[in-house]
Amino acid sequence: MALHILALLVIMAASPVVPRLVELSYTYNVDAPTSPKLKPFKMTVLQNGTNDLGIWQVHLLFLLSLLSQTSTPLPSLSSHITLRNVCGVHDSHTFVKPFSSVCSEHLYTITPPRHVTLPCVSVPRHRVELNEFCTSEHSGTHVDAPAHYARDTWPVNEIPLERLWRVPGVVIDVSQAISAAKERNFAIPVSELDAWESRHGVIPDRTVVFIRTGWGAKSHNLAEYSGLDNQRRNNFPGLSKEAATWLATHGARHGHPTGVVGVGVDTISVDVGNSTHYEAHQAMYSRNVYGMENLANLDQLPTANFLVTVMPMRIGGGSGAPARIIAELPDEHTAASPRLAQASEGTRLSAELPFLLMAAVVGPLLRHLCRDRGGGRRTYSNDIEL
Repeated sequence: MALHILALLVIMAASPVVPRLVELSYTYNVDAPTSPKLKPFKMTVLQNGTNDLGIWQVHLLFLLSLLSQTSTPLPSLSSHITLRNVCGVHDSHTFVKPFSSVCSEHLYTITPPRHVTLPCVSVPRHRVELNEFCTSEHSGTHVDAPAHYARDTWPVNEIPLERLWRVPGVVIDVSQAISAAKERNFAIPVSELDAWESRHGVIPDRTVVFIRTGWGAKSHNLAEYSGLDNQRRNNFPGLSKEAATWLATHGARHGHPTGVVGVGVDTISVDVGNSTHYEAHQAMYSRNVYGMENLANLDQLPTANFLVTVMPMRIGGGSGAPARIIAELPDEHTAASPRLAQASEGTRLSAELPFLLMAAVVGPLLRHLCRDRGGGRRTYSNDIEL
């Protein structure tokens, strides 16, 4: 019986619950919205098709390069060398530039061999696709680094990983208040945040807070989503200065060592659309709380008890960066919990419970199985008592 229990615990530990993942990012070049005031994402095709350059040709060039470094005279097959580079342009008497994108210069350097030409080699064609893109740091789904609106704060590449990787998340839904107000530039008040905590409990430490305005439903129509008017002003809801300050100072008020680490919205900006001073930006970013804008699928998230991973492009000194943002829902029962159960630890515990259970039970079980029943003396235990 004891061995059966042990086997069951091992199976439980080896088969953890697979979480459900929710994509919170739009897709560039497909449906990612961007403020009309910023440079939108643009991708240019450099090459799309087949390429005459094959791996055998590269290896032959490498061999010829090695031979060229020796003192052995090499036969001259012709007096002229012509090669086709990766862009389909013919170059003569050069090996380095046409193959610099194929043969890494960190591995070896190809030098032009003296008195040698590349013989005609037939190689199979292979598909090549190569693009380049240009865009604003703050286009599509992206992260606002604190340095975006505050001096002496983190640029995007310096945001600590522990504030980006599998942090607890909560969703504060203010869509009904915005609909009732019938005001596009609705400034979300502190009372909405207080009311949420009165229903669901105190926001845990080191949490990402998502503000759901319902504006994401308009993202397919940029004119509606941005609310751009004849004066080229955007019009959409956002955080008031007071609400942004409430979020940024939440940890200090509750004695948390870190506090809220990031705030995300399903609009173009954390501020209201017609803002000119961007006070919500300043209130949060000056305290090293990063922002996330143009979030997708916030309506697919529960109120709390889920994890968030934020993956911005690592741009040195960047004020922001395009980002992939993913929510991790451990299971339906935990995700549907109406009230916070200290999500910062509770959500992680649900995934680790099988391992903790095994550790708690297996130790005493092994002591029981390994006990010397004849003399009552232990042959093995945690204290190594013999």
